[in-house]
Amino acid sequence: MIEKIDIDTLIQEATALHQQAKFSEAQTIYQHILTIEPDHFDALRLLGLLFAQIKKYTQAVETLTKALKVNPNHARSCSNLGIALKGLEQFDDALASFDKALSLNPDFADAYINRGNVLKNLKRFDEALASFDKALSLKPDYAEAYYNRGNILLELNRLDEALASFDKAIKFKPDYPDAFNNRGVAFKKLKRFDEALASYDQAIVLNPNQASVFNNLGNTLQELKFLDKALNNYDKAIAIKSDYAEAHFNRGSALQELDRYDEAVASYDQAIAIKSDYAEAYSNRGVSLKELNRYEEALTSYNQAIAIKPNYIDANLNLSLCNLMLGNFNEGWQGFEWRWLDNKFDSKPLKSNKPAWDFKKTDRRLFVWAEQGIGDHIFFGRLLSELIEDVPNLLVQVDKRLIPIFNRSLPKIKFYPTKNLDPQSNSRVPESDYDIHVSMGSLCQYLRNDEKDFDRSQ
Repeated sequence: MIEKIDIDTLIQEATALHQQAKFSEAQTIYQHILTIEPDHFDALRLLGLLFAQIKKYTQAVETLTKALKVNPNHARSCSNLGIALKGLEQFDDALASFDKALSLNPDFADAYINRGNVLKNLKRFDEALASFDKALSLKPDYAEAYYNRGNILLELNRLDEALASFDKAIKFKPDYPDAFNNRGVAFKKLKRFDEALASYDQAIVLNPNQASVFNNLGNTLQELKFLDKALNNYDKAIAIKSDYAEAHFNRGSALQELDRYDEAVASYDQAIAIKSDYAEAYSNRGVSLKELNRYEEALTSYNQAIAIKPNYIDANLNLSLCNLMLGNFNEGWQGFEWRWLDNKFDSKPLKSNKPAWDFKKTDRRLFVWAEQGIGDHIFFGRLLSELIEDVPNLLVQVDKRLIPIFNRSLPKIKFYPTKNLDPQSNSRVPESDYDIHVSMGSLCQYLRNDEKDFDRSQ
């Protein structure tokens, strides 16, 4: 039988190997000790930590749970169990483990950091910030706490505060590449591009093998329209991490901007091969396929994006436009209503207490309100002569420069000008003047659902 002193020697040997990141050798010794003494606490807790470090989280949870049965009041093992549970995305259980660790050791700054990161995963951002702040109250020079706090603020779009946190992290840990990287992201969001580029460059100096930095640098260069340079950085990110789905996607986006659509499709295919539920890649792939006149494939790609993410605005809107190009007018015009949810659309829906028109014949007063620009008013205005046959009480808003022409052609319709040539300004049309309303661009849902419907305008 091996004496205790021999096991202690083995623990020391394994710990030394563990600290040198020689995980396989350390694991072998820990497991050998456990064949001799299955409940050896140090062997269990250190082996559990090792499993967590090499991301074998299931084994880590099993081993640390055994360790805590031997010694339930070991705060660091509770915290390490929380780390393993977080790795398995069992966030509620992880939070409970960190809370247990803190009940055993209220001054455990690391546990507050890990607890904050779990709360971030649970979208409990205010509590996460409070946890990081508690860590900083215990350890004011804790760079990792400032870094993680900055990440929360970045996600909340509190960009100036995020920058201040990243700056503090860098102050206390000048060789912190992750902090420089995320600091660059904050600068980019603030449109402070030169500072973003400088921050990424510093991150690369500190760690030239960090794929995310090259990806973020590429994103900034792409926004600045330095597309070839952006591509070069996406390629560097992929060379470091070949299964980096986001870098493949961003590479496709840059190629798409360069009108290199075949190559863009290939990049999106790579992203999807890595991340099968990548709705954005399917949607952008559809755009490139449409530009290649591969319309049916584009429809399929948009539909795949929507199957993954049903409320994906860009995919639904692009699907509608593709359907319209193919003459699928019924589906196309219905899908065109997604434009109102698109932040890039240059019109906003009418704010009115009156109900929307149900696309049925009626004698009620229908207000057709303007959207988009003068060209759209002319295009959709061609439908008014047909609409008045089914809805005789029409009030229509158009660019004021068009009113004399429309008045001559359609004297039975009452026209209102847009205010200051702004199609959004519907305030000059009192609600008392109409009973129901519809946007001008939605008239095709009623009047143009089939190719034959276009014959009426010939």
